[in-house]
Amino acid sequence: MPSPKYMMITVASCSVSFVGEALKLLGTLCGELKQQAGAATTRYGLIMTGEQTGQLILFQTYEELNGVDAAFGVYQSSSTYKAITSSGHIAVTLRNIMKIEDLALKNPSTDTPAYGVVTRWGCPDLKLDKMRVEVPHFEDNGAMILRYCTIMTGPAAGRRLFIVGYPSMDAIEKTYDALGQSAGYRALISDFDMDWRNILRVAG
Repeated sequence: MPSPKYMMITVASCSVSFVGEALKLLGTLCGELKQQAGAATTRYGLIMTGEQTGQLILFQTYEELNGVDAAFGVYQSSSTYKAITSSGHIAVTLRNIMKIEDLALKNPSTDTPAYGVVTRWGCPDLKLDKMRVEVPHFEDNGAMILRYCTIMTGPAAGRRLFIVGYPSMDAIEKTYDALGQSAGYRALISDFDMDWRNILRVAG
């Protein structure tokens, strides 16, 4: 299967009493997006840290940008999506489309991560060659999936989003301990205008 080239991320606030039901509905919706819109991958869960703590997050990837259009078509016809949005418990706070750049793990896992770390920064160029040198620090410490994206829409358009899935908090700790010992990584982040990093709990 060709690698996905685009990602859409949606974030929504959710009443605490509805979180469990919302996650079940998102699981069903993700199946519909794969079957009807051709989503290559989907992931959903909860933001655990930062100003959006407790909000739902949904990731979808597509091989072509018209897959995003197909996703909106699913939203229009899906009773599952209507059950989510008409519940009175959900309010979308962010939706962005991004281009997935040519950076990944050599052997990404298809299993569902337990946690994700999402980091946003600004930099004038992608620095792909220098980023690739640091990828083994993620691979060697348990990272399951890695995406490097350029945001295409919204007020953060042009900034980069770096998303890594992990099997445990221990794997996150080991990864950042290793990165902290890397002179290359320290040089990279000194060039980045980093403004957001948070941890997600992946539900499916």
